[in-house]
Amino acid sequence: MHLPQHEKLKNGLALLKADFSGCTSDTLATNIRLNNYHGIMSTLAQNLVGPFIGIFAVRLGASNYQIGLLSSAPALMALLAMIPGAKYVDSRSNKKRVTAAFMWAHRLFFFLLALIPLFAEDSRATILVILIAAMNFPGAISNVGWQGFIANVVPSERRAAAFADRNRLMNIVGTLAVLGAGRMLDIMPFPLGYRIMFTLAFVLAIGEIWVFSRLKELSPSGTPAHGQDVPWPRFLLELPRSIAADIKGMAHQKRFLRFTATSLFFHFAWQVAWPLFTLYQTRELGANNLWISMLTLSNTGGTLLGYGFWVRYTQKYGSLKTLFISSLGMFMVPLVHAYSRSLTTIALFNIITGVIFSGVMLSLFNALLDMTPEDRRTTSIGYYNTAISLGAIAAPLAGVAMLNLFGYKVAFLVAAALRILGGLAFGAVYWLETAEQKKSAANP
Repeated sequence: MHLPQHEKLKNGLALLKADFSGCTSDTLATNIRLNNYHGIMSTLAQNLVGPFIGIFAVRLGASNYQIGLLSSAPALMALLAMIPGAKYVDSRSNKKRVTAAFMWAHRLFFFLLALIPLFAEDSRATILVILIAAMNFPGAISNVGWQGFIANVVPSERRAAAFADRNRLMNIVGTLAVLGAGRMLDIMPFPLGYRIMFTLAFVLAIGEIWVFSRLKELSPSGTPAHGQDVPWPRFLLELPRSIAADIKGMAHQKRFLRFTATSLFFHFAWQVAWPLFTLYQTRELGANNLWISMLTLSNTGGTLLGYGFWVRYTQKYGSLKTLFISSLGMFMVPLVHAYSRSLTTIALFNIITGVIFSGVMLSLFNALLDMTPEDRRTTSIGYYNTAISLGAIAAPLAGVAMLNLFGYKVAFLVAAALRILGGLAFGAVYWLETAEQKKSAANP
């Protein structure tokens, strides 16, 4: 029996109210819905800022080197923040509260970005680079805190489907946000449009953090060191010894170390072309904010088409094999840029690459959670993300260096080759994992 539309709306609003009031009996189902709401609010806020930072920098007169720093400098801050931040989160009894605090610190920078046009013109690009770098310090900690926390909110057997739904909603809402924001930025005078968008992103981030605060843990996330919250002075004094103990203990985590090393190479190969895409699309092909939005839309369309397939594939073959198969196809993005002189061509191929990319995004995080030891998971993820940040620092600068030496075509072709090698590296990890599992089964 089909309910009338007004009844469906009424039931939906009642469920929404129950989710936020905590009056539902099924905590897992509520967590999954709240995780979706959080994803929607997060992507609304982030997509009013992130997709337009590159073109904002170009319009502020940023140099090629500064464009590269927009990727490398945040990675450097993440490198400095990740391990002590992850260990600090793990030392807290209320991990959700401390994660939310770092979220607040990160999202505050959205409002600070809106103030850049108030400064002298010759300093705006430099201030932008500084703010984008600084905001990633609390941003990196909040991200690793969320990754560790969410593992206790959605159990492993439900993650593939739950995060596919979350990512699908985020892509739809995020794309609409980018399209609307891109069109408004092209209509409104510069830099007023950017000031309005960045301020609106900050307002939406307030709602995002409130939604996050409604999530409930299904299982305990471990007890902090010493059985209680560790004061800052004591935490800092014990940090070097604690890190040394972590490194010593991690030497026995063969699976985790192998996955981390492989992911480091893959991320370097993935990120080396990032600043080149921005420079090529804006300076060579003349992309404006609306075109940036259209490119995002075509990629999202492909992503939405791909999620259903990759969820079924993951459920059948597991996250690691899904990561191997999907990552092999990511070479297509720089390859298309190497031979294309048309934004329309890039947009069309973005649909195909979006299908492939959805598999990577769905499986990469799930594979990480599968590979991290359950005890002190946040700290382990912090070490993983720190390693990834090493590649993220070097990759954009290496990409710009290749551009200056060889030009766009050769730089894009090198990036494509590196991406193929990155996919094959995950294939090697999958083969080793499979071989070890067969060996363990044969010798219980």
